[in-house]
Amino acid sequence: MNICVFSGASTASPPDFLVQAERIGAMIAARGFGFIYGGGCTGMMGASAKGALGQGGIVHGIIPRFLQNLEPVNHEITRLTLTETMHERKQIMYHEAHAFIVMPGGLGTMEEMLEVLTWRQLHVIHKPIYIFNPDGFWDSLRTLFTHAGAHGFIQKNHLELIQFLDSTDDIADILDTLLAEWDGTESSDLISKV
Repeated sequence: MNICVFSGASTASPPDFLVQAERIGAMIAARGFGFIYGGGCTGMMGASAKGALGQGGIVHGIIPRFLQNLEPVNHEITRLTLTETMHERKQIMYHEAHAFIVMPGGLGTMEEMLEVLTWRQLHVIHKPIYIFNPDGFWDSLRTLFTHAGAHGFIQKNHLELIQFLDSTDDIADILDTLLAEWDGTESSDLISKV
């Protein structure tokens, strides 16, 4: 099983968020899950990869070639895939992942999160998506989702697809559940031409 983690690469990430990101990466690897992420070495992105590597995890970073000039690439990881476009990057992530964890981040993290939520809503993928919400980081987004639902733009059953987890203990519980329920099948529900 592979867990895809979306998170910010900002070097201005709060120190306690970095500690939690590293712990989550370690928890993923400690359960024998593969770790898929954006390929960087800074911010929460780098911290979570460091945690996975520290537990001997298999870490697959996927980054478009042009981003190498904007973000430091992590050359310590198990596997680095360079893509030509952001779309290609995300398609590989979505295909290889069995579940997604969204950590705090900026516009890029938000874009990835909203895309996988939309794809889940449209039944393009059927994979769980968890939003890690330390110190209420995503509370405003949760309020926005509820507001959109109250106005009829998000159906109740689609709101139920969005799972917020407030602590690393919550993440650990989810990872344990995924491990217990996983049947060993490959990730194959992505429509390859999307």
